[in-house]
Amino acid sequence: MHPFNAIFGCLCPGHAIQYDILEEQPARSFSHEKKHDPRTTQSLAEEILSTLYATTANDEKLAQRVDEIVSATGWYEGLAAAVLNGLETAIKAEAPMGQGMRDAYDKAAEVIAQVFQFAKDHPVFVAFVALGILVILAPWAIEALGFGELGPIEGTFAAWWQSAYGNVPAGALFTFFQRLGMVWRL
Repeated sequence: MHPFNAIFGCLCPGHAIQYDILEEQPARSFSHEKKHDPRTTQSLAEEILSTLYATTANDEKLAQRVDEIVSATGWYEGLAAAVLNGLETAIKAEAPMGQGMRDAYDKAAEVIAQVFQFAKDHPVFVAFVALGILVILAPWAIEALGFGELGPIEGTFAAWWQSAYGNVPAGALFTFFQRLGMVWRL
């Protein structure tokens, strides 16, 4: 089972969606610096984009063609950024796509639509995920939400949450965030 399906199945029992196996390409070597090549980053990116947009299938021939384009320079940060920016621009301009690009676009759009629909259908879950991210990246923000060192701070989100649900059992999500507010670590 694909990892995304396993996670989605846990979050939404009975609503698990089976996706076809995505035909991802193997990772390429990547560096931050461009190796010497007379072509500009922009011309390399345009050639890669032209190849991607013209492809009829996501297959080994496509991988070989892209490898040929970058054989002298390898992948580097500036080239990856130029390809991404060019791809974004082409998608916004609704540039004509070959079947391989159309299939990849449709698969990506479908997954993204389902993720956003999940977020719309489960706003509380998404809020908790966002709060968890905040805890990890900026634990001091937990105190700003009212999870203080001595307990929920009066008049804050944490106080509202506790009052809305009354007696909060040990092990509940609220107690997890309150503990983080008290000790600032996982």
